[in-house]
Amino acid sequence: MATYRGRKTDICRAVGFDIWGRPQSKKSRNRLYPTGQHGPNMEQRRRSEYGDQLLAKQVIRRYYNLLEKQFANTFTKAQRMSGNTSLNFLRLLELRLSTAVWRLGYARTIFQARQLVSHGHVTVNGRMVNISSFLLKIGDVVAVRDREVSRKIARENAYEGAAVPAYMEADVPQFAGKIISLPEREDFPSFFQEQQVVEFYAR
Repeated sequence: MATYRGRKTDICRAVGFDIWGRPQSKKSRNRLYPTGQHGPNMEQRRRSEYGDQLLAKQVIRRYYNLLEKQFANTFTKAQRMSGNTSLNFLRLLELRLSTAVWRLGYARTIFQARQLVSHGHVTVNGRMVNISSFLLKIGDVVAVRDREVSRKIARENAYEGAAVPAYMEADVPQFAGKIISLPEREDFPSFFQEQQVVEFYAR
């Protein structure tokens, strides 16, 4: 299964903060220039309009841990849907199974959430699903499998204290969460610049 294995700090350094909110990551806040020998000399270089659009795309793509082809295909699907393309696009990303596992606190990071799903620790509506891109809909119930090895991982990640978004309803004792509505713009990080992504793909 294809996955990104590069450095997770490159995009964080470009935007000046850790996009996943990891408090232990300091380099992304202290070094606002690209990696490499000549990075410090490029600190003050101005980005073009295309560069800003590309960075906005990369921030969202890395945030949800998607490969380029997956990301582009998701945008194409959002374009075919009725309504606001940028909001539909974010909703498709947010309603992926791996994202829901992360939001419910069963995993500390989106990367661990993908691993939990692929290793068969998660169920949807009572059935085990090991596809991280599985698209959830209103009424779906995501849960940790009823076995000790799976639930031990959720406990170690302190899932009880997770900041569950408004569009989900958590059932802490049952290690489960339900999608009760579609995510709205306020449910997404404020640093997302999804309109720049729309402009990037409209070139």
